Amino acid sequence: MKTDQAPPDVQLMKFIVGKWISKPIYAAAELGISDQLTDGPMSIEELAGKCGAHAPSLYRMMRALASVGIYHEMEDGRFGLTPMAELLRSGAMNSVARLFNVQWNDEAWIYFLDGVRSGKSPFIAAHGRPIFEWLKEHPQEERVLMEANAVKAAVSHSVIIDAYDFSGLGTLVDVGGGNGSLMAEILAANPNMKGIVADISPVIDEAGELIRTRELEDRCTALECNFFESIPRGGDAVILSNVLHDWDDKRCGIILRTCARAQKPGDILLVVESIIPPGNEPSIAKLLDLEMFVITGGMERTESEYRSLLESSGYDLSRVVHTKGTVSILEGTRSET
Repeated sequence: MKTDQAPPDVQLMKFIVGKWISKPIYAAAELGISDQLTDGPMSIEELAGKCGAHAPSLYRMMRALASVGIYHEMEDGRFGLTPMAELLRSGAMNSVARLFNVQWNDEAWIYFLDGVRSGKSPFIAAHGRPIFEWLKEHPQEERVLMEANAVKAAVSHSVIIDAYDFSGLGTLVDVGGGNGSLMAEILAANPNMKGIVADISPVIDEAGELIRTRELEDRCTALECNFFESIPRGGDAVILSNVLHDWDDKRCGIILRTCARAQKPGDILLVVESIIPPGNEPSIAKLLDLEMFVITGGMERTESEYRSLLESSGYDLSRVVHTKGTVSILEGTRSET
């Protein structure tokens, strides 16, 4: 029976017990199951030995995941990879599966109901301070977050470049540009452009290394900055990719006004974010918005909400460019005032 043809109680039950799938996925990612199966199927005893797991318990987990298409149990009892299981290898979606199900994330979600009642941050309720302060004291968890963000960003890079024509720009400043991977792809597709990647230390050190690895030193520089205070000048366009959704409206206003101070009237601002559609239209952005509420205190926004943010911070929203992915590109221009 197809999901959309199932009775309401069956459909609801599927959502209620979602952790019966998400938690085993997390365990498989932590154990590195897909990495172990890269060279071919294994028996449960062999797999348990490689991963340091209890074979009978591991079998129960693998059997359950195989029943929903993640891994495949063969007739001889060995387990192999499926297309979804391939994505749980290191360097693919492994870090994403870990990030959304790790203990500190779960602990914040425990306070979701309290947050809905009070409007206060579930993460702060669980951990005593905002996530970006907490991560400074937990470098291993920060590394998983950065890896997951890099994976998610890499998926959106190609759709951004396919959807937006960067060729008319001279110099682009990527504010909050992380390891510089988006800028590197944009410059590769636009050989006449120059770029500046701006972010905090030590993230910007990784960007500098990537620039050298991609042999872009003559066209790109990596500069340290705090986008709440100042950003590099010298570009005719600024891009903020998946930055604003981390912050509430007040903090977003500060970031945008910082960008506006560094730009001239008529300069371009590109905001890359998921946009919440109206009404009951299904959208991953509506679900991601809850994660932002719980973890960062930020939010996903509608087009009108972004328009208001931009207009109150010195920009006019020129157009919205939709991509083939989950993100859109809001193009603003620095207003005269």
